[in-house]
Amino acid sequence: MIARAIEHALVRALAAWRALSLDAKVVGTMAFGNWLLLFANHTTVAATRDDVLWRLFPPPAGLLWLAVCGILAATYAMRDLRGGFTARDRWLHLAAIVAAFVVLPTVASIVLRETGKPYTYVHDGAIMIEEAARKLVRGHNPYTADYLDTPLFFWPMVNNPALYHLTYFPFLFLLTVPFTTLFDALGVFWDQRYMYLPAYLATLAVVPLLVRGVAARLALVAAIALNPQLFPFVVEGRNDFFVLVWLFAGVVLLQRGHDTLGTLLIALAAAAKLHAAFLLPFVFAYLVATKRARVTTFAPAAIALAALFVPFLANDFAAFYDDIVRYNGGGAAWSYPISGMGFSAILLAIGIIPSRQADFPFAAFQLATAVPIAWWSLRRLVREPTIADMLVGYALTLLAFLFFGRYFQGNYAGYIAAVATPALLMGAAERPAARRS
Repeated sequence: MIARAIEHALVRALAAWRALSLDAKVVGTMAFGNWLLLFANHTTVAATRDDVLWRLFPPPAGLLWLAVCGILAATYAMRDLRGGFTARDRWLHLAAIVAAFVVLPTVASIVLRETGKPYTYVHDGAIMIEEAARKLVRGHNPYTADYLDTPLFFWPMVNNPALYHLTYFPFLFLLTVPFTTLFDALGVFWDQRYMYLPAYLATLAVVPLLVRGVAARLALVAAIALNPQLFPFVVEGRNDFFVLVWLFAGVVLLQRGHDTLGTLLIALAAAAKLHAAFLLPFVFAYLVATKRARVTTFAPAAIALAALFVPFLANDFAAFYDDIVRYNGGGAAWSYPISGMGFSAILLAIGIIPSRQADFPFAAFQLATAVPIAWWSLRRLVREPTIADMLVGYALTLLAFLFFGRYFQGNYAGYIAAVATPALLMGAAERPAARRS
């Protein structure tokens, strides 16, 4: 009797799942799954340690926030099954989910930081960019300076090597300079998330342009907006979506034949973070294969990259190399500690690497895996040039390079999943367009 009841329940559940639209399946799964993770797994930087997101709100507001998130997560699929759920209703419901899951805790985190200590409720990378911008305004090279005289000194990590190394590319702090300068002059607190949160929302406005159809667009936005290895990091101020907005905007322009501007925007993404630089050879191969490559296509991107990097390379190449390469790969006086969930963590766990601070030839493993994958992907892209194949090749190459590096963080996996996700919804519909281009 009980077995038959369970069987009937499973049959009804399966029938209901099959009746759901594509967007309802994706939104429902992503939202409800993340809602369960909100109780314990989705954490953010707090005052002295990481804490769950709902504790950003004073009681009982935290429990109320959890309840609102759960209701929004569950009711999307219910409204889809009930019928009469228009496209406008779907977009508004998804917007409410994004606002509840991401925007509200980000705003709460900003308020807690502004009303407390400047080194709390924020990722150390965000503090570093804010202070690098201020160092530059004061006439210091951010790659030669240390950060002992900044709030980063008090950030809750013992012996933080970031105090001596700026690991980010110039575009991030150069674009921040006008904001820190203006806010400091006005005596107003600047938080890097004033830039990163709009970048997150702008990314969600751009990515629907990559695919066709309301259901596919809703599904794509939900998959990227609620990526469990990305959106919690928006709250604490990591820069992934600042990079993604330039990258996706560039890809959209390439898709529509605006090659010069598209390449320029992707170059700006690369000037913010190494992750995006791996897309550049794939963009070049795509444009060559589609017979759209011209010197004038790449000139603005090349000029922008030179303008952003050359001043720092010329000023102190050794300091730039130490901060960007040796600090991340090992060999610096104080390298980034082995951490995360990649190849390095496995070697550390089984004792091949004796400590988190030890040096190890990760570069050999990175090259041995990433180069063959890139070569295979580029050959495939040249034979069949599509935006989907360009993104997949880029994602696979980046995955190999980062996974076998000194550290592989959760947001790296989230970033790779985000750039690969549009390809899943492009499919065959994109191929004729690519052939015509």
